[in-house]
This record gives sequence, structure tokens and C-alpha cells, in this order.
Amino acid sequence: MLEKESTRKNILRGFAVAVLIFGCFATVPRVAFAQNQTFGQKNVDAIAETSGLENANDLPTLIGNIINVALGFMGIVLLGYLLYAGFLWMTSGGEDEKVKQAKTMIRNAVIGLVLIVSSFAIANFILSRLGGAIDGGGGVAGQGPGGVGFPGSSGSLGGGIIEYHVPERDATNIPRNTAIVMTFKIPLKIASVIQDYNDNGTPALLTDDATSGTTIGLNPANVRIYPTGKPDKALVTADARVRFTADRKTFVIKPVNYLGSPTEKMNYTVELIGGTKGLLREDGKAAFSGSFSKGYKWQFEVSTVIDTTPPKITTVIPSLGGRYAPNIVVQVHFNEAVDPTSASGIFKDGAGFTNMELRATPIAQPNNPPTRPAGEFKVSNRYTTVEFVSDVPCGVNSCGKKIFCLPKDSAINVLVKAATLSSTPPEAELTQNGYDGIVDIVGNSLDGNGNATAEGRGKDDYTWGFGTESEPNLIAPFVKKTKPKAGDRQSSSNIPVQQPPEADFDSILQSSTLTSDTAFIRTNEAPEMDDTFWWTPKQFLLTADGRIATSSEPVVAGRVSISHRLYLPAPEDKKKPSPEYYPYLISDLQNVYQNCYIPAGSTVCKGPNCCDDSSSKKACAYPVKK
Repeated sequence: MLEKESTRKNILRGFAVAVLIFGCFATVPRVAFAQNQTFGQKNVDAIAETSGLENANDLPTLIGNIINVALGFMGIVLLGYLLYAGFLWMTSGGEDEKVKQAKTMIRNAVIGLVLIVSSFAIANFILSRLGGAIDGGGGVAGQGPGGVGFPGSSGSLGGGIIEYHVPERDATNIPRNTAIVMTFKIPLKIASVIQDYNDNGTPALLTDDATSGTTIGLNPANVRIYPTGKPDKALVTADARVRFTADRKTFVIKPVNYLGSPTEKMNYTVELIGGTKGLLREDGKAAFSGSFSKGYKWQFEVSTVIDTTPPKITTVIPSLGGRYAPNIVVQVHFNEAVDPTSASGIFKDGAGFTNMELRATPIAQPNNPPTRPAGEFKVSNRYTTVEFVSDVPCGVNSCGKKIFCLPKDSAINVLVKAATLSSTPPEAELTQNGYDGIVDIVGNSLDGNGNATAEGRGKDDYTWGFGTESEPNLIAPFVKKTKPKAGDRQSSSNIPVQQPPEADFDSILQSSTLTSDTAFIRTNEAPEMDDTFWWTPKQFLLTADGRIATSSEPVVAGRVSISHRLYLPAPEDKKKPSPEYYPYLISDLQNVYQNCYIPAGSTVCKGPNCCDDSSSKKACAYPVKK
């Protein structure tokens, strides 16, 4: 009787300890997970530092680590208990009392093991649920059908004011010397990004702006960059320098010191503040509005390395030595993203942007001095393509839009300049006027001769030439095939949740017209999911047999691919409606000859509108929201 009572007490004690440990962690107040809980995060940091778990980047991870340590310690105690019971049995010498005591201890140890394993399973389940409810920057995710969670404050990418940014969402192994680049669809008020910037009341006129070394620092009230989960360690004004393109749409933020650590990878969060006191459009209105009024947020992983590899040119269009219609768009494609402030600008009236140059000589008069065509250089295609379009109109395309031509019947020479090297090559020298040549996102100068070494201005410049004809090309592009196949609902209902919609064209596209407004995805997801769904398009160059071209292969066509947030999976209950997704390509999308997509349509659809590869006189209908 006494033995049974003792066993009962031991079991109750073990159960009480397990319940106490689990209860302590399972009842952590949910407010600690809410967005911008700086005080709660400070407590977490203090606990982490004291416990030796300072590498935990978020509260669920920290709690999980503590539980693992506690349960591991209990397992060690249990092992010692079993070893002692075994020792007692082996040394009992046949005494019934000692054998009985050893058996009781072993039984109790087994019961304790069951309790520990159960506690671990329950705690792991709870923490996985808590972790799934937290987004990469600390905000509560929207919940879709089936309880699928996605980070909020992300719908502005594509659906709102943001066109693109690097590092990309959830990017990994980003070098420590990276810059953070953001492109918006309309100009921003510069002072909302750069602290105390004075545009003298003339936002579009940059020549009268009062700028100095003290007025190019980050505005940390509106753009917050911090180790994920530690907003109190966000960069301040003096920690980052900001440059921007002449159109005030693209901003390059370069931290003064390297991000991250040389010994371990770290996650970073970038948070753009919404509301009338946050980022502002040039007209003074809030940059983020409607469903996206909370702003925008994303995270990425910083590696332990510094990027010392210079960028290279992979493909140029038009190709070397050929002769093309004068409305051809000049394209330079790079193997990585380039700094937009080094690769974009306007050349007009003999002055302006000089990091890239075009010179034209009449074919019939080769001894004439060359002239520089006026026009604009634009960075597009996720910062990997630079295009030049002249400002001389020479016709109208099938959508009634002007097209622009290079000098006709001329030999065109294109020069892409490398930048002057700094004292620490391959890094380029950055002056108050910016870079004097093309550099990548981290500031490494162009490797124009492809020898894997940055040799600077002159030695690493890249040049090629081609000729123009007398008449423009006005043939509209069309879609050759899509993935998933257009019109095949059965096929498109069985695709992976991450699969990007793709459309292969018959010709190369003008990548500066491929934007999140000309190639986009509509969905019938519930309205509360709007601020979770994002997308961003890209052009891949194709060979004649439809493969993505390498740097050494000739290209003949382009593929539109739209990256996006994961699709919601179809519900298990077949009676419930399934989420649907509709990729759209509209007429502002043009090919490399500036001809618009519609009414060309596809191989079987000739317009005026092509809806699921079927001709329609009306515009394609958007999906009905749930």
C-alpha cells in the first residue's frame, strides 16, 4: 500500500512539473507577438542574453529554444534515474526489497518519459501555431481559407505604389555590403526618404536643391531598417546615405557600415511607414493608401561575405554588326542588378547622362563626324536591363502611340563605361555627383572585358556597333504560348502554389514597358487578403528553340514571368469555392520595336481583346471578390 502511494505521489509530482513547465510557456501573453512591441522585444533580448540564446531572432524561436533546453535537462535527469535504478537492481544481491524498489523506479521513469515526450509534442504544436501567425517583420498575417497565413503589409508590391526592390522579399545569402534599392510607380517627396532634404519648392527641378553631406542621410522615421525582431536597433540618419534617380522614383540606400555579421547569417527587415506622417508622394499625399495604408514591409537574409565580384554584360540588343529598323530599342543586359543611379538618365541638347553613349554616323557619309542622339536611358527588368529610347518621333504603332527612332540609315556605336575605381577595387569611387560609370548594387565597377577583374574606366569599357534601316518596323507582337495553358482550366487547377504565370512572345520585349501594371495577376481572394498578395514581372530572353538564353547565345524572343505570393491551395471540401488567379497582359506592354501587344493577341486570338485565348469585343472581366 505504501509502495502504491509512493508511486502515485511520484507520478503526480512528475505530471505537476511537466504541466508547470508547459503552462509557463503556453500562457505567454499574445501581446508580445504584436507589431512594434519594442518593450516586449527588449524583455526577450534580455532573456536571450541571460540564457545564452541571443541568436534567436523572434519570440517563438526563443521560447522553443528555452523549452528544448528545459526538456533536454529533464531527459538527462531521467537517464540518470534509469541508470541508478539499473545499478540498484544489479547490486541487489537477490534482496526482494531492492529489486522491488528498482522496478518501481524504472516504471516511474518510463511514465516520466511519456510525460516529457507529450509535453514536447504539445509545446511544439502550440509554438508552430504561434510562429505561423507572425510575419517576417513582426506583423500579424492575414488568414486565408484553410487557415493559411501570409505576411501583411506586402500588397503594395505590384498592387500598390511599389514597382520593385532589392534585396527581394525573403532573399537569402545577400552580401553584407548590399544597398537597399526601391522603385516606386510615381515620384516621392524626397524629404520623406532623405532627412531634411530641401527641394526649394520645385520637386522636378533638381539643380536648385540645397544638398550637402548632411542632407543625404536616411529619414529613419519613414524608412526603418533593422535586424529582424529588433526595431530598437534600426539604422539612424547617420547610418545610411541615400541617392535617387532624376525622376524621383528610385532610391538607393547605402548603409555606412556593412550589415550583418562576419560570423553568422542575420535576417533584416525593411519597413516603409504608411499614413500622412509616413512616406509621401510628391504632391504631399500619403504614398500608401486604401488597402495598403499600413505601409509596406519585407525581410531578407544577410550572409557573412562581402561581394567583390564585378558585374558583366551578358547580352546586347541589337546584335553586333546587324542592320535593324530605326525604331529598335537599344538594350544592355547584365548578369546581376546594377545601381539605377549609375545607369539611368537623359541626354539632351548635348548634355546630361554620360555613363552610356550612343553615336550615329550616316552610312552614306562615313567621314562625317558622329552625332549623339538625344533620348533617355532607363533601368528596368529588376535592375538587370538598361534601355535607350531616342526622343525623335517617327510614327505610330497599332495602339495609336508614338514610336521613336534612332537616326535612319546610320552606323550606331554604343559605349558602356566602367566607373573609376576607388582605393579598394573592385569598388568604384563615389563622389558627390555619383558614379562616373556603371556599377552593381554593392558599388563594384563594370567588368566590361569579361576577365573577372575590375580594371576601371577605359580598360573595362564595353562597346559594339550596328546599323539602322530607313523604315520602322510596325509588326505587333503576339503570344506564342502560356504556362499554364490559356483556356485550359483543368490544367491550371493542378499547378504548384509557387508556379509563376509565363507567356512566351514571338519577339523580344521592351523591358521598360514590362511593369506590374502591364503584367499582373488578379484574384478572387477575400478583400482582407489584398495586403498579402504581391507580384513582380521579369523578362527572360529566349533562344530560337524556346530556351532561356545563356550569355553566349543569340536571342530572338522574350518570356514574361510573374513572381508572386504563394497561391492559396484549393480547399479539401469540394463544396467550397476555390481561389482563382487571372494573369493579365495589357496593351502598354511593347516589344523591342515599340509595338504594342494588343490587338496582336496570340496565334489563335486576334483581338480586340484576348480573354483566356478567346477573342472578345469587351475588356476581360476581373474576378469577382468573395
